Amino acid sequence: MPNIENCLFHGLPALRLSAKDGSSAVVTLHGAHVVSWLSAQGVEQLYLSPNTRYETGQAIRGGVPVVFPQFNSQGILPRHGFARTSAWCRVEETIFEGECSVTLTLPRNKVIKSLWPYVFGCQLKIALHDGGLALCLRVSNDGEETFSFQAALHTYLAIGSINSVNLAGLEHCHYEDCTATEPHRIKPHTPLRPFEAIDRIYYNAPTALALQSVLGRVSLSQTGFSDVVVWNPGGGATASPADLPKDGFRQFLCVEAAQIGQPVVLKPTETWHGTQTLTVAR
Repeated sequence: MPNIENCLFHGLPALRLSAKDGSSAVVTLHGAHVVSWLSAQGVEQLYLSPNTRYETGQAIRGGVPVVFPQFNSQGILPRHGFARTSAWCRVEETIFEGECSVTLTLPRNKVIKSLWPYVFGCQLKIALHDGGLALCLRVSNDGEETFSFQAALHTYLAIGSINSVNLAGLEHCHYEDCTATEPHRIKPHTPLRPFEAIDRIYYNAPTALALQSVLGRVSLSQTGFSDVVVWNPGGGATASPADLPKDGFRQFLCVEAAQIGQPVVLKPTETWHGTQTLTVAR
């Protein structure tokens, strides 16, 4: 039977969602961070670094970090904003035969108010259904001042081996190469090359992609988000983050639903939704 239960994940308060088909997911209240998604066959679909630090104020390396309201260092806020390092609260759950879901909300605490003075609502709905994981990010303007923001679902997909990976759906697109020395260097799509650093932003990207690896095939679809980020630090010694094992890059590829090139502008009372759905091939 579908079920949602409280649990601890490396000492962090978390929720475990279990679906009728046998799939499950775990999300921590720290960052509204999905740290595990097991398919109905028991195969882990997300990569999580064994070197990550599960501490207050620290981002978790892997899973699905929530990037909001700033992407990377494109502004004055901390890198990737404050959502992924903040405490979220459980506000709603749904359990019925076809879906098991929970919605978390980001409270405006003193730290957030000091960093970003706008009155806003931010919620993430995590849903398991029919072999898939759907994440819906909702942002509302609850104040009297217009604001803009960037957002992304920084999804670390487990691939088993970087040599095996093939990402389909971007073949006729162009991307900004964020590894290039020239800023805003736009290039036509080329196949991903194992062991090379990959940091690409595909603007106005297709809404449907497919990732094939030794672990199987995962279909990705998105709505609301206009961009796609593809990231892997590669095998260079200086490229790998400190909380990632030296060979960790071999085990994942980040394929992120994102809104970067054209930040969302919300007027008072307006709401924006962005969804990424991941489905395991049967």
